[in-house]
Amino acid sequence: MSRTQRSIFCLARTTSLAFSGQLQAPLCHRLLLSNTLRFSLNNSISYPTRSLTTTTPRRAAPADQLPSEHTVVLQAPSPEYIEQEELDVELLPPGEVKLIITDRAAEQLRSIATRGNDPTAALRISVESGGCHGYQYKMELARDTQPDDYHFSHPVVKPSNILVDAVSLSLLNGSTIDYATELIGSSFRVADNPQAKGSGCGCGVSWELKD
Repeated sequence: MSRTQRSIFCLARTTSLAFSGQLQAPLCHRLLLSNTLRFSLNNSISYPTRSLTTTTPRRAAPADQLPSEHTVVLQAPSPEYIEQEELDVELLPPGEVKLIITDRAAEQLRSIATRGNDPTAALRISVESGGCHGYQYKMELARDTQPDDYHFSHPVVKPSNILVDAVSLSLLNGSTIDYATELIGSSFRVADNPQAKGSGCGCGVSWELKD
């Protein structure tokens, strides 16, 4: 038994006798016992602690870092039709036509076609004047292909049809078509447009044409 333990035992014994009326313990002994017991308890009790850690919120990966493929062109407008309709557009050479689609966008298109039991279901993308930056993308589900349409598809995930008219393609050639899932909703979107200036509007729809 250590010296401190012996002191506590003796003082406790003295106080016990005093409380029972058998012995009147001196005041100094009672104060010493109180302080000794308090010191002993404070040093023998360990309080659990919790370590706090902070985590960095995850951000959606940019479209150029997602699995994607160059689309294949299933149909292109003919120069004869463009001339006949007097459309103000110059067709791109076949080797320069480029549209990229992420795997998740292709999977979503296939899911839409499967649910509707319609392999011709397609995403039509067009560029219109308007918005806060001068141009804006318009996307809608379509079925019919027009004579001035480019018809794109993912090379593996099918059906994954994308329709873009010749005029609109001249303004978004080289872009990536993605399908983003966020808390506020999920939607198709155009990303990494080489023709766009800066990042465009925060809504991801309106953008400004490069000079």
